[in-house]
Amino acid sequence: MTLAAAIQFSPKFKAKSENLKVLVRMIEEAVAKGAQLIVLPELAATGYSFMSYEDAEPLSEIIGPGAQSFAIMSGLSRQHNVAIAWGLIEKDEGTGKLYNSQVLRVPHAYESYRKINRWGNDFLWASEGRSNPTILNVSFNGTDQRKVGLLICRDIRDRKDGNWESFYEPGDADIVAMSSNWGNGGFPAISWVEFAKDNNVSLVISNRYGKEIPNDFGEGGVCVISPKGDVAVDGLVWNADCIVYSEV
Repeated sequence: MTLAAAIQFSPKFKAKSENLKVLVRMIEEAVAKGAQLIVLPELAATGYSFMSYEDAEPLSEIIGPGAQSFAIMSGLSRQHNVAIAWGLIEKDEGTGKLYNSQVLRVPHAYESYRKINRWGNDFLWASEGRSNPTILNVSFNGTDQRKVGLLICRDIRDRKDGNWESFYEPGDADIVAMSSNWGNGGFPAISWVEFAKDNNVSLVISNRYGKEIPNDFGEGGVCVISPKGDVAVDGLVWNADCIVYSEV
């Protein structure tokens, strides 16, 4: 089994370096508890509510060694031999387009994908992703081989439209790391539980909380959901930075 950590965090809008310092501390806390897979929220270091391309672009990253959050997460992954998933503003090196993206970093590899089902402020600055969420084969403890998939917030719908009906099928992944800015609503969301059961995966959900004009992300809510639909919330504190741990 693998110990997963779902981090709940409220980033200060546009305070990227400050947010990353807090996230590093939370990752190191999770590592100290034995976590091997650590999941951070959507747009974890920047906040969400950008009003234009020009507003978001200065905080974007071309994914690779020279990018701020990528370099920090890569160093932590190698230092502690853990897998880390987090959300960031990605800038495409060729086109200059921006994407609401997620990266999964393991010590010697990484994968990323771009949010497909945009919501709210995404439409003001982010282009639409066009490829299914990626899956990375991850070796935990050197022996426990698991297929880890990615997912961003509203993509939990597991589809785009009638012609693109499913991102995941049972057997595609063993674990899915979901980075989210979910907002107010029932907890756990029905769509979360249904996704885990329909795809026979463990779903690790990281989420943010708090207000960020014009969005209200509520009191948060992070958890780990088993393939049978059992929901683990050990460690959850409403409206505060916290970490939920569970075996997956």
